[in-house]
Amino acid sequence: MTKNARKDRLHLQGKKHSLKKDSELPRSKQDTIPTETEIENSFFQQKDSASEPLRLDLSAWAGELKRKIAASQKQTAALRTQAASLRTRANVLIDMAQQTDAETEALRGLLQQVETTEVSIKAGPSASTPQVSGGRNLSSRVRAHVKVILKAAGRPLGRTEILAQLNEDGVTVPGRNPAQRVGKMLWEADEFEYKGKGYWLVGEPIPEHLVPTKRYRAPNRKK
Repeated sequence: MTKNARKDRLHLQGKKHSLKKDSELPRSKQDTIPTETEIENSFFQQKDSASEPLRLDLSAWAGELKRKIAASQKQTAALRTQAASLRTRANVLIDMAQQTDAETEALRGLLQQVETTEVSIKAGPSASTPQVSGGRNLSSRVRAHVKVILKAAGRPLGRTEILAQLNEDGVTVPGRNPAQRVGKMLWEADEFEYKGKGYWLVGEPIPEHLVPTKRYRAPNRKK
Protein backbone atom coordinates (compact mmCIF):
# COMPACT_ATOMS: atom_id res chain seq x y z
CA MET A 1 0.00 0.00 0.00
CA THR A 2 1.39 3.28 -1.03
CA LYS A 3 1.65 6.25 1.26
CA ASN A 4 -1.13 8.17 -0.51
CA ALA A 5 -3.50 5.23 -0.39
CA ARG A 6 -2.96 4.87 3.35
CA LYS A 7 -3.68 8.59 3.81
CA ASP A 8 -6.97 8.41 1.88
CA ARG A 9 -8.08 5.41 3.94
CA LEU A 10 -7.51 7.23 7.22
CA HIS A 11 -9.42 10.29 5.95
CA LEU A 12 -12.40 8.12 4.95
CA GLN A 13 -12.49 6.40 8.33
CA GLY A 14 -12.40 9.77 10.12
CA LYS A 15 -15.32 11.05 8.06
CA LYS A 16 -17.41 7.94 8.85
CA HIS A 17 -16.66 8.32 12.55
CA SER A 18 -17.81 11.96 12.41
CA LEU A 19 -21.12 10.99 10.76
CA LYS A 20 -21.68 8.28 13.35
CA LYS A 21 -21.03 10.75 16.15
CA ASP A 22 -23.62 13.26 14.79
CA SER A 23 -26.26 10.58 14.41
CA GLU A 24 -25.75 9.50 17.99
CA LEU A 25 -26.58 12.98 19.43
CA PRO A 26 -29.29 12.78 22.15
CA ARG A 27 -32.86 13.53 21.02
CA SER A 28 -33.29 16.20 23.68
CA LYS A 29 -30.55 18.30 22.20
CA GLN A 30 -32.07 18.04 18.74
CA ASP A 31 -35.45 19.17 20.11
CA THR A 32 -33.98 22.37 21.54
CA ILE A 33 -33.77 23.83 18.06
CA PRO A 34 -37.31 25.14 17.27
CA THR A 35 -38.76 24.87 13.83
CA GLU A 36 -40.24 27.79 11.92
CA THR A 37 -43.82 26.59 12.64
CA GLU A 38 -43.10 26.35 16.34
CA ILE A 39 -41.72 29.88 16.36
CA GLU A 40 -44.89 31.25 14.70
CA ASN A 41 -47.23 29.41 17.12
CA SER A 42 -45.30 30.75 20.09
CA PHE A 43 -45.71 34.31 18.78
CA PHE A 44 -49.52 34.04 18.43
CA GLN A 45 -49.83 32.44 21.86
CA GLN A 46 -48.00 35.38 23.38
CA LYS A 47 -50.24 37.81 21.43
CA ASP A 48 -53.46 36.09 22.62
CA SER A 49 -52.32 36.13 26.24
CA ALA A 50 -51.57 39.87 25.96
CA SER A 51 -55.01 40.73 24.45
CA GLU A 52 -57.00 38.79 27.09
CA PRO A 53 -56.56 41.46 29.86
CA LEU A 54 -57.61 44.12 27.30
CA ARG A 55 -60.89 42.28 26.63
CA LEU A 56 -61.50 42.05 30.39
CA ASP A 57 -60.89 45.78 30.79
CA LEU A 58 -63.39 46.64 28.01
CA SER A 59 -66.04 44.40 29.57
CA ALA A 60 -65.64 46.08 32.96
CA TRP A 61 -65.81 49.51 31.35
CA ALA A 62 -69.01 48.60 29.48
CA GLY A 63 -70.59 47.44 32.75
CA GLU A 64 -69.67 50.69 34.45
CA LEU A 65 -71.16 52.71 31.58
CA LYS A 66 -74.42 50.74 31.82
CA ARG A 67 -74.65 51.48 35.54
CA LYS A 68 -74.07 55.18 34.91
CA ILE A 69 -76.74 55.23 32.18
CA ALA A 70 -79.27 53.60 34.51
CA ALA A 71 -78.50 56.11 37.28
CA SER A 72 -78.80 59.01 34.83
CA GLN A 73 -82.18 57.76 33.58
CA LYS A 74 -83.43 57.43 37.15
CA GLN A 75 -82.31 60.97 37.98
CA THR A 76 -83.94 62.32 34.80
CA ALA A 77 -87.26 60.69 35.72
CA ALA A 78 -87.12 62.20 39.20
CA LEU A 79 -86.40 65.66 37.79
CA ARG A 80 -89.28 65.38 35.32
CA THR A 81 -91.64 64.44 38.16
CA GLN A 82 -90.44 67.39 40.22
CA ALA A 83 -90.84 69.74 37.25
CA ALA A 84 -94.43 68.56 36.71
CA SER A 85 -95.19 69.16 40.38
CA LEU A 86 -93.72 72.66 40.19
CA ARG A 87 -95.75 73.45 37.07
CA THR A 88 -98.92 72.36 38.84
CA ARG A 89 -98.05 74.52 41.83
CA ALA A 90 -97.29 77.47 39.56
CA ASN A 91 -100.67 77.12 37.84
CA VAL A 92 -102.41 77.09 41.22
CA LEU A 93 -100.58 80.25 42.28
CA ILE A 94 -101.47 81.96 39.00
CA ASP A 95 -105.13 81.10 39.53
CA MET A 96 -104.97 82.46 43.07
CA ALA A 97 -103.40 85.68 41.80
CA GLN A 98 -106.15 86.09 39.20
CA GLN A 99 -108.80 85.48 41.84
CA THR A 100 -107.21 88.11 44.07
CA ASP A 101 -107.15 90.58 41.18
CA ALA A 102 -110.86 90.02 40.52
CA GLU A 103 -111.68 90.48 44.18
CA THR A 104 -109.59 93.64 44.31
CA GLU A 105 -111.49 95.10 41.37
CA ALA A 106 -114.81 94.32 43.05
CA LEU A 107 -113.64 95.99 46.26
CA ARG A 108 -112.50 99.05 44.32
CA GLY A 109 -115.95 99.31 42.80
CA LEU A 110 -117.51 99.10 46.25
CA LEU A 111 -115.10 101.74 47.57
CA GLN A 112 -115.98 104.07 44.70
CA GLN A 113 -119.67 103.62 45.42
CA VAL A 114 -119.14 104.33 49.12
CA GLU A 115 -117.10 107.43 48.37
CA THR A 116 -119.78 108.68 45.97
CA THR A 117 -122.46 108.10 48.60
CA GLU A 118 -120.38 109.91 51.20
CA VAL A 119 -119.98 112.93 48.95
CA SER A 120 -123.72 112.99 48.30
CA ILE A 121 -124.47 112.86 52.02
CA LYS A 122 -122.04 115.67 52.83
CA ALA A 123 -123.51 117.81 50.07
CA GLY A 124 -127.05 117.43 51.51
CA PRO A 125 -128.71 119.74 54.00
CA SER A 126 -127.97 117.43 56.89
CA ALA A 127 -124.85 115.46 57.77
CA SER A 128 -126.84 112.77 59.52
CA THR A 129 -127.65 109.45 57.89
CA PRO A 130 -130.54 110.06 55.54
CA GLN A 131 -133.69 108.06 56.04
CA VAL A 132 -134.62 106.99 52.57
CA SER A 133 -138.22 105.98 52.32
CA GLY A 134 -140.75 104.74 49.87
CA GLY A 135 -141.09 104.76 46.15
CA ARG A 136 -138.69 104.51 43.30
CA ASN A 137 -135.93 106.49 45.01
CA LEU A 138 -135.45 103.82 47.70
CA SER A 139 -135.68 100.90 45.28
CA SER A 140 -133.18 102.51 42.93
CA ARG A 141 -130.65 103.10 45.69
CA VAL A 142 -131.11 99.63 47.11
CA ARG A 143 -130.59 98.00 43.72
CA ALA A 144 -127.48 100.08 43.02
CA HIS A 145 -125.94 99.19 46.37
CA VAL A 146 -126.87 95.52 46.11
CA LYS A 147 -125.08 95.22 42.75
CA VAL A 148 -121.87 96.45 44.34
CA ILE A 149 -122.37 94.27 47.42
CA LEU A 150 -122.87 91.09 45.38
CA LYS A 151 -119.86 91.76 43.16
CA ALA A 152 -117.71 92.32 46.23
CA ALA A 153 -119.02 89.17 47.91
CA GLY A 154 -118.48 87.06 44.81
CA ARG A 155 -121.42 84.77 45.62
CA PRO A 156 -125.19 84.89 46.12
CA LEU A 157 -126.29 86.52 49.40
CA GLY A 158 -129.46 86.17 51.37
CA ARG A 159 -131.68 89.16 52.09
CA THR A 160 -130.54 89.30 55.74
CA GLU A 161 -126.89 89.55 54.68
CA ILE A 162 -127.73 92.17 52.07
CA LEU A 163 -129.70 94.23 54.59
CA ALA A 164 -126.81 94.17 57.06
CA GLN A 165 -124.44 95.51 54.40
CA LEU A 166 -126.94 98.14 53.30
CA ASN A 167 -127.12 99.39 56.88
CA GLU A 168 -123.32 99.57 57.03
CA ASP A 169 -123.33 101.55 53.77
CA GLY A 170 -125.78 104.04 55.25
CA VAL A 171 -128.85 102.88 53.35
CA THR A 172 -131.75 102.46 55.79
CA VAL A 173 -134.80 100.50 54.73
CA PRO A 174 -137.74 101.37 57.00
CA GLY A 175 -140.64 99.07 57.84
CA ARG A 176 -141.61 96.34 60.27
CA ASN A 177 -139.60 93.75 58.31
CA PRO A 178 -136.79 95.49 56.34
CA ALA A 179 -135.21 92.23 55.19
CA GLN A 180 -138.46 91.07 53.66
CA ARG A 181 -138.85 94.42 51.95
CA VAL A 182 -135.35 94.20 50.48
CA GLY A 183 -136.10 90.70 49.25
CA LYS A 184 -139.26 91.91 47.55
CA MET A 185 -137.37 94.75 45.83
CA LEU A 186 -134.79 92.34 44.47
CA TRP A 187 -137.39 89.76 43.49
CA GLU A 188 -139.33 92.29 41.44
CA ALA A 189 -136.21 93.75 39.81
CA ASP A 190 -135.19 92.39 36.40
CA GLU A 191 -131.47 92.55 37.13
CA PHE A 192 -131.53 90.07 40.04
CA GLU A 193 -132.41 86.40 40.35
CA TYR A 194 -132.54 83.92 43.20
CA LYS A 195 -129.89 81.22 42.96
CA GLY A 196 -129.09 78.60 45.54
CA LYS A 197 -129.47 80.32 48.88
CA GLY A 198 -129.38 83.94 47.86
CA TYR A 199 -129.78 86.66 45.27
CA TRP A 200 -127.40 87.08 42.35
CA LEU A 201 -127.01 89.25 39.25
CA VAL A 202 -128.84 88.10 36.12
CA GLY A 203 -126.47 87.03 33.34
CA GLU A 204 -123.41 87.14 35.59
CA PRO A 205 -121.54 83.85 36.11
CA ILE A 206 -120.98 82.96 39.72
CA PRO A 207 -117.22 83.08 40.40
CA GLU A 208 -117.17 80.12 42.75
CA HIS A 209 -113.41 80.44 43.27
CA LEU A 210 -113.84 83.83 44.97
CA VAL A 211 -113.91 83.61 48.73
CA PRO A 212 -115.57 86.60 50.39
CA THR A 213 -113.33 88.50 52.74
CA LYS A 214 -116.22 89.31 55.02
CA ARG A 215 -119.28 87.33 55.98
CA TYR A 216 -122.29 89.57 56.33
CA ARG A 217 -124.51 88.99 59.31
CA ALA A 218 -127.54 90.82 60.49
CA PRO A 219 -127.10 92.65 63.81
CA ASN A 220 -128.64 91.04 66.84
CA ARG A 221 -131.92 92.59 67.80
CA LYS A 222 -132.57 93.52 71.39
CA LYS A 223 -135.66 91.94 72.85
